[in-house]
Amino acid sequence: MHRALLAIALISLVICSCGPKAAKKTENPGDMYVQGVEFMKIKKYDKAIERFSKIRENYPFDPIADVAVVKLGDAYFEKKAYVMAAGVYEDFFTSHPDDENVPYVLRRLGESYMKEAPLAERDQTVVMKAIERFTYLKNRYPASQYAKDADAQIGALNQKLADRELYVGEWYHKTGQYNAAILRLEYLLGKYPDAKGKDRALYYLADSFKELNDMEKSQHYMDRLKKEYPKSVFALAAVRERASLRVARPERQSQPEASTPAPLGYTEKRKKEIDLRPPEQTTERDAKSPVLAEPSKEEGEALRTPGQEEKKPGGEKKGPLGFFTEKKPVDVVSDTMEGLEKGKIIVFKGHVIAKQGDMTMFCDTLTAYLSEETNEIERAHAEGNVKIVKLERTATCEEAFFDNAKGEIILKRNAVVFSGADKVAGDTVTYFLNDDRVHVQGEKEKRARVTVTPK
Repeated sequence: MHRALLAIALISLVICSCGPKAAKKTENPGDMYVQGVEFMKIKKYDKAIERFSKIRENYPFDPIADVAVVKLGDAYFEKKAYVMAAGVYEDFFTSHPDDENVPYVLRRLGESYMKEAPLAERDQTVVMKAIERFTYLKNRYPASQYAKDADAQIGALNQKLADRELYVGEWYHKTGQYNAAILRLEYLLGKYPDAKGKDRALYYLADSFKELNDMEKSQHYMDRLKKEYPKSVFALAAVRERASLRVARPERQSQPEASTPAPLGYTEKRKKEIDLRPPEQTTERDAKSPVLAEPSKEEGEALRTPGQEEKKPGGEKKGPLGFFTEKKPVDVVSDTMEGLEKGKIIVFKGHVIAKQGDMTMFCDTLTAYLSEETNEIERAHAEGNVKIVKLERTATCEEAFFDNAKGEIILKRNAVVFSGADKVAGDTVTYFLNDDRVHVQGEKEKRARVTVTPK
């Protein structure tokens, strides 16, 4: 009997001592949900995602599982992992189309896609997905608090699609594919009548039709541009000779020029040109002076390009380094164009191309300063990878300044001017148009260089 009681006591002692260690604590989905919410409050989103994911995976039929899935999407959204958030919200919407949380989920879905919206030059699929979700929210749940500003969100997203059409249309215009440009830009005007940037579209439509010699449609779009956007920089550019770059020069007696067809939106005025001239003639060379002296007879013959003649009585003197010699307006195109200070400053940015006849200038940024009285350009500043090309003449530099008042053109920082095989190089090359001379300044440790190749 004593042995039996002793055995029972020992068994009880073993059970009591081993019981707490052997028992395994069970996880509760409700507790994990609360923990996930607390982690979100202190912005520990990875831990919150871990808790909500466990509920979805391990307790899919628990009543709190659906709410945990929505919170999982919120955790990804707050972490700015918008692609993951959109995936979670889409799964919830597909699995529970009639759930009471659907309006909130649709709102978050639209916002997730908006956050992923790319620049205009990229594919806009996610933008269209966002529009689809906001539209469904507005139509299915019009009284929901989450649908109150759905129209505003849809409007902002439609603007992104319009920007895409404008970007493509401008690109076609710049590359000379005018029919394709017209298709995209006319689609923009019809599909997005309230979009911003319509003045740009009208301008490029008018110019595209002009290039295709359809002057009736060209004038139609130009008239719309002037009527609907009279203060637009594009309308002003059409009136003021389409943003022509000019530098004032002294009056000279010369033979009248042959008339040329007036460009689109161009009003005939006295035109002036930028003309890079050869050095002023002097009687001797001064090795210490940075001003180029008069070339010898042999050098003069070498500098003259084939077909180029010397100045004739009553005619205009021509030089081998001349640019902007034709009196035509300059068309300027770029990725973006912005008018500042009530349109008195125009800034062209991104792949800027200024074309005038057979002369083309390339740069990263071009800033034009307009006159208060005449709306003509007084000064212009080209920056970044500046390159001016005309026939056999090419100038490259990092900056170029065109000063109308002073009658100067300044090429700065690694300025090099080629005329066929001939070359002028220096840190700064300045052309004084009123005096018909050029000043070349070398860097501190480099000297100005002139290379003349005998013919």
